[in-house]
Amino acid sequence: MTVDKKSLLNWVGGKRLLRKRIAPLVPTDIQSYIEPFGGAGWVLFYKDRWADLEIYNDLDGRLVNLFRIVKYHPNALKEELQYLLGSREMFFQFLNGTFITDIQKAAQFLFLITRSFGGRGDTFGTVKKSSGGASKSQRNVLEKIDAIHKRLDKVMVENRDFEKLIKQYDFEGAFFYCDPPYTSGCGYEVTSTADFDHERLRDVLGNIKGRFLLSYDDSPKVRELYKGFEMIEVERQNGINNREGTSRANKVYKELLIANYPIRELSKNVRPY
Repeated sequence: MTVDKKSLLNWVGGKRLLRKRIAPLVPTDIQSYIEPFGGAGWVLFYKDRWADLEIYNDLDGRLVNLFRIVKYHPNALKEELQYLLGSREMFFQFLNGTFITDIQKAAQFLFLITRSFGGRGDTFGTVKKSSGGASKSQRNVLEKIDAIHKRLDKVMVENRDFEKLIKQYDFEGAFFYCDPPYTSGCGYEVTSTADFDHERLRDVLGNIKGRFLLSYDDSPKVRELYKGFEMIEVERQNGINNREGTSRANKVYKELLIANYPIRELSKNVRPY
């Protein structure tokens, strides 16, 4: 099973383009691996196993419900999805429809995210030069459900505030990979960039017993908040703005990787992406 099969959906701010930079920076002697801001799980799913205990957490109940259904009821989810069409009419029926069961809600959410522009879930996705967007392969989506189902076998799925989660699972052998809402840019309503308490996260991470690796936008605010922590600069392609005619400044997005353990040496032999 290839690594690329271990990804289920695009997500704004997802780490598909940075996971190969992040993975070598994760310590190899950890006893637990926790993602307080799990999102699409690109880093979690990058390896078959990071530690004896693995925890996926997100405050967005739609994501949590989806991964719980994929873990416990993959066949029922595939039955809901297998005959759906990549059509504009069906997209808006799902967008405006009412779904009752958790399995139906998971199917609705996955359908809208996978068939929308940029993984936003609210705009029908069309492309000019490929079979992506709303016309992507339905078979691949069903195969990915099977792959993620197997990967989630021993992963605990949580739906908690990051502070409560981190404090509960923190100990000397714990590792937290954090990918919070950034200080600027677009996001989802549940984890709004404007409402996120960046100072509270800094205070929590600054007092843990375990280790953390944090990905953030490269902004003056972030640099000031984490002054004194080890920090490296990385760049990735800006997926949403990466079109023909777009200037390089808009195609490249600058980020920071921040940690409370040495990562500069580890990063020297890592390829950009």
